[in-house]
Amino acid sequence: MRVLLRVLPALVLVVLAGAFWWWEHTPPREAAGGAPVAQAAPAPQLTAAAPAPQATPTRPALPPSPRTPVVQPPSPRGSPTPTTVVPTPTAPPLGPVAAERCFPETGFCIRNDRFWEYFNARGGVRTFGYPISREFLLNGSRVQFFQRLVMELQPQGVGTLNLLDPGLMPYTRINGSVFPDVDERLKNATPPVGSPTYATDIAAFIEANAPEEWNGLPVRFWTTFRTTVPEGTVPPNLVTLANLEIWGAVISPPAYDPTNQGFVYQRYQRGIMHYRQECRCTEGLLMAEWFKTLITGVGLPGDLAAQAADSVWIRQYNNASELGLNRPGQLPNTNMRFAFEPDRP
Repeated sequence: MRVLLRVLPALVLVVLAGAFWWWEHTPPREAAGGAPVAQAAPAPQLTAAAPAPQATPTRPALPPSPRTPVVQPPSPRGSPTPTTVVPTPTAPPLGPVAAERCFPETGFCIRNDRFWEYFNARGGVRTFGYPISREFLLNGSRVQFFQRLVMELQPQGVGTLNLLDPGLMPYTRINGSVFPDVDERLKNATPPVGSPTYATDIAAFIEANAPEEWNGLPVRFWTTFRTTVPEGTVPPNLVTLANLEIWGAVISPPAYDPTNQGFVYQRYQRGIMHYRQECRCTEGLLMAEWFKTLITGVGLPGDLAAQAADSVWIRQYNNASELGLNRPGQLPNTNMRFAFEPDRP
């Protein structure tokens, strides 16, 4: 009897365990209509081999275009990805040229024989400043930039651009300096070019409107105009016309810089004369240098950028483009590629 009492609990446990095993492995019964009776979902089992959840990888970015910089969109989490910048192509080397035609001050040479002849015949560095570009195609003409002027190969010979014309650099505020604007009355009074007495008329007009003294200051604007081209480089009867090639006609009266009463400016078609009281000297501003700055965007001051916001020239230069232009449709018959890359170390 005692043995039975000891064995009986164990037998009961075995029977109950078997019943439980049979119930757990029995297929679910169907309710009326054949629908299965819902069973509790088994708990998920974690195993050592199961990897931790990973974020879905993003699609790899396409390689950048050889001409157009690519900016990747922000990542899904909002952290910006770095800009992919297209490397700027290296400017091709140019052929040999005489050492005296190259200027280490800027790294550019004057390779065109006609430009070189004109440069020397009109006063060289004193008149033009140093070259600041290679020769290139601009609006269908071959040009080269110098610090003060842009030299242009024209059908009738070499000349200079009317740099301050409305389509180029008509601005009055550059890097904090304030220049006089065009005086329309004075401009409209300029003698007509086709007149048979134009040479004498234009000389008299400029002398009358470019004073030697202004408000007690020895500005010497007329002397500066008539002596820019060195004496003896052209026949005496062509001196005024030669200097007109450099300056163009006067198009404003003298004016103080509002920010500095020691500066007096006078505006011409191709440049601005600048009198400085500190040295009692008068010289031309480096306006073509500022034009280059407008085109390349390098060192572009905010006041000039604001005035030129709608200009076809602003930040056009891009050597990654076939024509060296960001917006070639705005500048037909123009190829600036490598124009402003020095051709000599």
